[in-house]
Amino acid sequence: MVSLNNKLQDFFVQPTNVYARTIARRIILSLAFFFLLMIILSTDFIADKVSFEVGQVSDRDVISPRTVVYVNAAKTKNLEMEVLASVANVYDIDVAITTRAEESIGSIFKTVGMVVGDKTLNSSEEKMEKMQKLLTISLPNSLMTHLIALDEKSIAIAEEQTKMILRKYFQRGIRDDDLAITKKNIVLETEELGLDNNTESVVAGITQVLLRPNFILNMRETEKRKQSAIANLEPVRETVKKGQIMVRRGDIVSAEQIHGMEEIGLSRGHGSEIRIFGLAIFVLLIMLIILGYMYKFAHAIYQDDLKVVLLGLIILMALVLGKAAHYYSDFIAPVAVGALLATILIDARIGFLVSIVLSLLFGIIADYNLRAVSTVLVGSMIGIYSVSKMAHGYSLTRTGLCIAVINFLVIGSTGFIEQLNGSQIFRQGMMGVFSGIGAAVITTGILPYLENIFNITTPLKLLDLAQPNHPLLQRLLLDAPGTYHHSVMVGNLAETAADHIGADPVTVRVGAYYHDIGKIKRPCFFVENQVGNENPHDKIAPSLSTLIVTSHIKDGVDLCNDYKLPQVIIDIVQQHHGTMLVSYFYKQATENEHGECIIEADFRYEGPRPRSKEAALIMLADACEAAVRSINKPNANRIEATVRKLIRERLHDGQLDECNLTLKDLNIIGDVFIRVLSSMFHKRIEYPDAVKELERRKNKNGNSIKQPTGKDGNYIVNGTNSDVGVAKNC
Repeated sequence: MVSLNNKLQDFFVQPTNVYARTIARRIILSLAFFFLLMIILSTDFIADKVSFEVGQVSDRDVISPRTVVYVNAAKTKNLEMEVLASVANVYDIDVAITTRAEESIGSIFKTVGMVVGDKTLNSSEEKMEKMQKLLTISLPNSLMTHLIALDEKSIAIAEEQTKMILRKYFQRGIRDDDLAITKKNIVLETEELGLDNNTESVVAGITQVLLRPNFILNMRETEKRKQSAIANLEPVRETVKKGQIMVRRGDIVSAEQIHGMEEIGLSRGHGSEIRIFGLAIFVLLIMLIILGYMYKFAHAIYQDDLKVVLLGLIILMALVLGKAAHYYSDFIAPVAVGALLATILIDARIGFLVSIVLSLLFGIIADYNLRAVSTVLVGSMIGIYSVSKMAHGYSLTRTGLCIAVINFLVIGSTGFIEQLNGSQIFRQGMMGVFSGIGAAVITTGILPYLENIFNITTPLKLLDLAQPNHPLLQRLLLDAPGTYHHSVMVGNLAETAADHIGADPVTVRVGAYYHDIGKIKRPCFFVENQVGNENPHDKIAPSLSTLIVTSHIKDGVDLCNDYKLPQVIIDIVQQHHGTMLVSYFYKQATENEHGECIIEADFRYEGPRPRSKEAALIMLADACEAAVRSINKPNANRIEATVRKLIRERLHDGQLDECNLTLKDLNIIGDVFIRVLSSMFHKRIEYPDAVKELERRKNKNGNSIKQPTGKDGNYIVNGTNSDVGVAKNC
């Protein structure tokens, strides 16, 4: 595990002296993440494909993997043809045809009148010959025979009846396809006029000759109406439910069934390329959203390749879990694992981003099931809110229960919206409960491995280090009890201030517990661990004393490395004195006879100076707690003066130049320290000696009444059992 961690550190954290190397690494990571996402999301696009032909006997049951509504192209085409056939053609009446027909009737009968009235024409052949020359319309010989046989009265009647019949049919309108039947109807109608046979033949013959279709097809309007009918036509949609058997084993496969399988994506080689192309574009958009968000709102994470790799790994793991659960039920998928891990290991803002991204990607896995997507999104966000409170005592157990409850409510409410039956809603809701609890369990199992591989310190890991039974703290308690007590006091003091300035209270408390851990090596050289009046520094030179005192920093770092403490704690141990001057021994050295040869830098800590709010807080709390403890008869004014002086000295000495504390923060820290230290070192009541108090009372009362004692012979003082020895010490 350590070897893998070191390799990752060497690959991602090594100094980049070539800009192209960073770009190349980012491109490699992006491509790897893209292809892995595509593999996870597109397996259903290319797996379980079937290849059938029309008329083939199916050798298996083909079951739909998802609910799909598609347009049945064949049925839609047939419906369009039916609608087009039902749209009537649009015709316009040509009035000019009626006018020309009436003019032709007048011309014909005028010519007939002239020929019949010409006395120079004696034979029928002469009359027909002349009539053919005068007529502009070609008439059948049989009709001309009947015309020359008319007398003047019959000509007038025939002309009038012909005009009447033609006008009647032209007003009704005559289409091309109606022309033949209309001519037959004219013959029948003429027979009912009661005319003689010759006149009847003339009327019917001329009417039939002059009859023309006067309904002209309006192609433009007809096409417009057909297009309008097609536009208003709803396509025929077929719904295939998830789990529905599309083709049964032994059935003869039809063209419609093949079309259905193609629409769902079950047909091999059909539609897969288009779906994969669309998926690739969608995945690229998601990746751009992730990188753009980090570049704009979390630039420090964007620049950390190790964090980017961790983020990609979290998303991939969550999708794999969702993919595995999808084959049983979408509602049991523990996709919230991704949001929880991103929040704990990286940042809460990144956790919210991951929850949205995973919801979108899981929607593809879940066949665009909006209920499943809603459950993942809402459950993940509740988990993020709950897990972000871990620094204040919340746990992953509680987080899992919160997600479980929310999943049940989301699944139930969306089930009611879809009007599902109660038993189905309850069954799906229980799956959501298992999903929430499972997400917490999986997170708990994976978290330690990711912490170690990527060298990330989480609040849970820090809280484990703060347990009093930790081996290193046990050594501190046994070997340097004064330092242990001092560290606990510094932790209380610094943690209280951390809540007011936006620092991490857990890091501050745990860092305070270990900040002086190096004093285990030589506990008797530090005043809080000295018993009696003997001080070993009195027997050695100030320069050696300085070397011993400042060496507790290096010793502390070595111990932290031996016990594999997180880097954030090691940084606090290394930085909590900065480059401060060991003023006590420096003053002693300057007062010696060779004081003018003393170099101040030799009496300073090696540093570095604090580079975080947490390290600076512990520096200030360490100095203030120790200084206030040394005050003789401390009161509020003395404590305030001491605290303000110590903070001001470190500020002017440049110890706070490399951390991001502001002057406002320093003022708040001072106020908090003064309040807390005043309550810790308040004035106490001096209890009187128990024996002297009894003698005083006996002399005052003038009697020798014996005072009652407790079971163990302890004197009763003010109504409580108090050991005499203890009372004397007080």
